[in-house]
Amino acid sequence: MDNIQNITKMKPYVLPVLSDNYCEGCGVIVRDKFITAGHVICECDNPGIRWNGKNIPLISPIVLHNDFHHSEGYDIAVYSIPNANSPLVLSDVIPEKGDVLKCCSWRRLGEEYVECNAVINGIKEGNYYAADTDKQLKSGSSGSPVFLNGEVVGILCAGNCKDDNTPCNSEWPLNLCVFLSSKIILELLKTN
Repeated sequence: MDNIQNITKMKPYVLPVLSDNYCEGCGVIVRDKFITAGHVICECDNPGIRWNGKNIPLISPIVLHNDFHHSEGYDIAVYSIPNANSPLVLSDVIPEKGDVLKCCSWRRLGEEYVECNAVINGIKEGNYYAADTDKQLKSGSSGSPVFLNGEVVGILCAGNCKDDNTPCNSEWPLNLCVFLSSKIILELLKTN
C-alpha cells in the first residue's frame, strides 16, 4: 500500500482537541483509546473531541502525565473512547536514524490539517526521540501522531519553532521536533 493510501486511512483518526479556552492540540484514536500529549490536556478547560458527529468530553484519563522536563518523564494523556474501533495500532518499534515518518496534525482549532515528513536524526534520550520535519510544526500540533509503516510510533511533545517562526532554542534546528515513543506508551498502558 502506498503512502497516500496509508495517510487517507489514518487522517479520520487524527483529531483536534477542543476546549473552552481555545487551547490548541490534537491526538489520535488508536483502537478504542484517544492519545494526546499530557500538556495539551493540562492547559485545556473542559477538553474534548468531536468523533462520529458527537462531542466527547475528555474526562477520567486512563493515563495522564505532564512531565517533559526530564528524559525519563512522560508527556501523555490517554482516554477510553467506547465503540471507537480504530484500525490504528501502537508500534513497539523505536524508529532508527534515517527513518522517514509521516506526521499528521491539526492546527488553528481544527481548521488547518497539516501533513509532513519527519526524518529521524538519531537523537534519543530516555523515553523520547527527535526528528527533523519538512514543515515547521507550531502550536496546535502537540499530541499529533507519527506513523511508520502504517503504525503509530510516537506522539509529538515538543517542537523548536515558535509561532513567529523563531527557534525556542537557537542551538537547535528550527524544524526539530521531539516525540514520545509508542513503545513507552504501550508500557504505560500495560501498567494502568
